[in-house]
Amino acid sequence: MMKLFSIFLFFLLGFMPVANAIETTVDTTTENEKRYLIKIANELAYLQELTRKAKQSADPHARISLDYVALEHDLQEIRRALETHITAPSRSPRQMNSLDLSVGDYQ
Repeated sequence: MMKLFSIFLFFLLGFMPVANAIETTVDTTTENEKRYLIKIANELAYLQELTRKAKQSADPHARISLDYVALEHDLQEIRRALETHITAPSRSPRQMNSLDLSVGDYQ
């Protein structure tokens, strides 16, 4: 599950808008870009639901467990950043908390 999520994040971050070194006169999100970002946000909502189901199905007595709280937080943080960009694009860079991708605690 964690490996799949890491691959998804790598894929997702490849589509995130990157600040251009060249100045442009237009500071907007194109309609095509907006459509793709909305699709990504919808997929993140689906992943959040899958995360909740996986959390409910997890063995509470497992020696090694995934930190579902951190995973849910990370998915929400990415989704919130996308939604913010879709609704109010800005030229200024946004500060995003680092993702906590730890696998869990050893008990």
